[in-house]
Amino acid sequence: MSAERYFNALREKVAGDMAHLNALDAALGDGDHGTTLLRGLTSAARAAEGQRAKAFMRASGGASGTLFGLVLHEIEQHLEAGADLGAGLARAEARICDLGQVKPGDKSMIDALSPAVQALQGGDLAAAVAAAGAGRDATVEMIARRGRAQYVEGGGQGHMDPGAVSLTMMLALLAETEAAA
Repeated sequence: MSAERYFNALREKVAGDMAHLNALDAALGDGDHGTTLLRGLTSAARAAEGQRAKAFMRASGGASGTLFGLVLHEIEQHLEAGADLGAGLARAEARICDLGQVKPGDKSMIDALSPAVQALQGGDLAAAVAAAGAGRDATVEMIARRGRAQYVEGGGQGHMDPGAVSLTMMLALLAETEAAA
């Protein structure tokens, strides 16, 4: 599977789920998560080999553009250069935690990424997707400690974190496309 095919497929997936992602974000933030991802992925899909994640970051902008760009960079390196996905996503996780001053349990994309990274230590992408999904689902009961959601009444408890949803979507699509290759 090439990074080009993955980024195109991810753009199509996000385009189809954009309204849902925006609705999830509207409950916790400014309601543009899907739109922001799509803008970044549209740019990434047109970018040259090895430049897709950077194009995503530039086009999507803001904190989420940088944070998701770190994950997409590692996926791009895995697909284009055969880089170890587990080690790459662990690097992305560490950078996101540092930049976002976030940790598991804070109701963020890390709640999906961290268990996925742990599951990838065994080299099983399907297990990583399942772990990310469980982390994503757990965000419903969490109270946000970072990001816009912390300012929502009750810290957004009762709502799923849109970043955890889209992170899980990215990993699930990667698993599907690698299985089909």
